[in-house]
Amino acid sequence: FLNLLKVIRGSGDNRLVTPYGLAITGNIIAVSDWDSHQVKKYSLNGNFISKIGSRGNNNGQFNTPRGLVFNNNKLLYVVDGENYRVQAFQQNNTFAFFFGSRGSGPGQFQSPIRIAIDYNNN
Repeated sequence: FLNLLKVIRGSGDNRLVTPYGLAITGNIIAVSDWDSHQVKKYSLNGNFISKIGSRGNNNGQFNTPRGLVFNNNKLLYVVDGENYRVQAFQQNNTFAFFFGSRGSGPGQFQSPIRIAIDYNNN
């Protein structure tokens, strides 16, 4: 994991501006990057693999991504903080679905930060 710290001061796509959340599955580390409005994937030795997203509110875009987690099927869930939702992505970074909206009712968020999934994908 120490090699991953090198990318904070890197350049280009692999650079992390303001890393926030971290999730690991197999040989993949996913890091949410608050200020770049992206999620970036790295190998366990810190090599950049890919990125997801840009700033915005469309599917696959983020406004301050925060916590993230992989489920047992390697689906990546990302808390999209200022869009008040959680987005899910396939292993190939393809948008799968989202849930949530702004508010105080069932299924709504006021300031989502973190997410957790148990072994049964709940």
